[in-house]
Amino acid sequence: MNQEAIAKGFYMSLCSREEIERIFNVSSASDYLLKIRADAAVDHVRIHRVFRRRMTDAGESWCFNDYFDTKPFENYVEHLVDEDYTAANELTAGFVFCDKPNGQIEKTEFGNIITISESLRHFLYFMNLAILDHGDAEVPQDVRSAAIKIAIRTMLQSEALDFDLDPRGEIPRQLHDSVQYHTDRQLEFIIGHEFSHHFLGHLNDSKLVDGTYLSVQQLGEKTHKFFSYAQQDELDADISAIERPVYTPDMRTDLVNRALFFFVYLHIYQGVRAQMIPSMGGVKTHPDPIDRFHYMYNHFKNSVDLDEENLKSLLGLSDIYKESLVEDVALNFESYESYGSIYLAQWHKKVLIDRVDF
Repeated sequence: MNQEAIAKGFYMSLCSREEIERIFNVSSASDYLLKIRADAAVDHVRIHRVFRRRMTDAGESWCFNDYFDTKPFENYVEHLVDEDYTAANELTAGFVFCDKPNGQIEKTEFGNIITISESLRHFLYFMNLAILDHGDAEVPQDVRSAAIKIAIRTMLQSEALDFDLDPRGEIPRQLHDSVQYHTDRQLEFIIGHEFSHHFLGHLNDSKLVDGTYLSVQQLGEKTHKFFSYAQQDELDADISAIERPVYTPDMRTDLVNRALFFFVYLHIYQGVRAQMIPSMGGVKTHPDPIDRFHYMYNHFKNSVDLDEENLKSLLGLSDIYKESLVEDVALNFESYESYGSIYLAQWHKKVLIDRVDF
């Protein structure tokens, strides 16, 4: 058996023969994205187990590449005007497993590829569960506190990305659906932000930086080329992500609010990160989340109906959460740094044992 046949064998547990041929004979941006996804699933044991669980649940309908959610991308693109709609559909974009919980644009020989980290989806989900007012659905404070810690640990890359295998608690279905809706809408803004870098011409080859998707691939693996941006480029992409699509006034107001909440979530996270990994100074290439918050608020405050008092309360609440978390880091540093899983307090009924229950 030759080396290529042996290498292909590693992918056979998850991918079809057609997908494997595409992975080993990349000829398009969509093939390249498939390879990024499959490499992560093959090289990372926990991710592989997540997909094996998904495969078992899906049965005969299983298709590895089709299992990645496309709705947030489709929902954003469908509101673009004709020219932008055509350009967006010519780009390859999708979710990937990545150590960096953010969006990126990679330059490849087959064209630029927009990727959004699955980690970012989990970060937003648990932050929304922790911070939003869920109306009649009561979320106990110990659950909210655990949810925000799971979100922060996800950004710090210390929370295991095995939520499919090991749910962190029993979240009521109606509440889960509501939190998922809020998360998907925020993802639409983030997706729009990345598309806007493309539309606004921010993709300068002189600003390419080397990087990887997963740290497990760093040893002996080829690095990827990602675009980096100036601070003003980031602010302009924020505004363009909301102004470029054709929205009703209510839809535009809703997306502005989603974006402002996202910036607040990043503000909380960065406060914790700064406590754990103090800045060494140097030139900042990205604006602070609160600067992004105020830039967007000032830009839209006279054109969309924003609740100023509610947003002020949100900023105050974010500082309370940040101060509380920073204090918790000082007292319980290892609980943020150690790799593994934490759970949603009283909503976690059954302790699952790794490699026994899943």
